[in-house]
Amino acid sequence: MDFVNQALLLAATLLLFAVPFMLVASALGGRSAVPTLSLRLGLSQEAAADLSHLFASSAATSAAISGVSWVFFVLAGVVVASSLQQLYQQVFRLPTRGPRDRLRALIWLVLCVAWLAGGSTLGYEIHTSVPVLWWFLNIPVFIGFFWFTMWFLLAGRIGWRTLLPCAFATGTFWIGMVAFFNLVLSQMVVNSNREYGPIGAVFALMSLFIAIGVVIILGAATGMTWQDRGMSVRAAVARLRRTS
Repeated sequence: MDFVNQALLLAATLLLFAVPFMLVASALGGRSAVPTLSLRLGLSQEAAADLSHLFASSAATSAAISGVSWVFFVLAGVVVASSLQQLYQQVFRLPTRGPRDRLRALIWLVLCVAWLAGGSTLGYEIHTSVPVLWWFLNIPVFIGFFWFTMWFLLAGRIGWRTLLPCAFATGTFWIGMVAFFNLVLSQMVVNSNREYGPIGAVFALMSLFIAIGVVIILGAATGMTWQDRGMSVRAAVARLRRTS
C-alpha cells in the first residue's frame, strides 16, 4: 500500500507542478510541448491534436509569464525536484538535510532542463533519421541519467557502485514503460477524448504519471533488493556452473 501511495503522490505532483513547468519552459524556448511529447510517446496525429487542445500556444503562454508567474514557475520546478529527492531519501532511508537539500534540488533542476533542451533537439534528429538507433541510445542515456540523479540528489551519501543496480533497473523499466505507452497511449487519448471530452486526455496523461511514479520507486527498490541479497551477474553464473 505504501508503494502505491508513493506512486500516486508522485503522479499528483507531476500533474500539478511538472506539467505547468514543462509547458512554460517549452514556451520560453519558443516551442510547443506537444511535439516533444508526441515524439517521445509515439502519439498519432489524432492523439496529438486532441492533446494540443489542452494547451495554449507557446506565444500566449510566454506572454502571460510575468511577476508572480515567474515565482510559481521556479517553485513548481523546485517542488518536482524536491519530491523526487525526498522519495529517494525514503527509499534509501537517509535523513533530510534542510536547505542544503533544496539547493541541490535546484541545481539538479537547472541541469535537468539543460539536458532535456539539448536532448530534445538531438533526439528529434536521430528519431527522424534512424529510429532504431534512437531506442538503443535511450537505454544507456536513461541509466546514466538516473544514476547521476540519485547520486546528486542524495549528496553522494550512497556510493556510485551501490546506486548502479538501482539506476540500471530504473532505466530499464523506464524504456519498457515508454515502449508500452508508445503502443497504447494514442488510443487511450483518442478514446478518452471521445468519451469524456478534453478532460479525457488528462485521464490518459494521469495514467502515464502513475506509471512514472511506479517505475522510479520500483527501480530503486529493485536495485536495493539486488544489493541487500548480494546478487550479481558473476554470482549467478557461478551458481549455474555449480548446479550443472
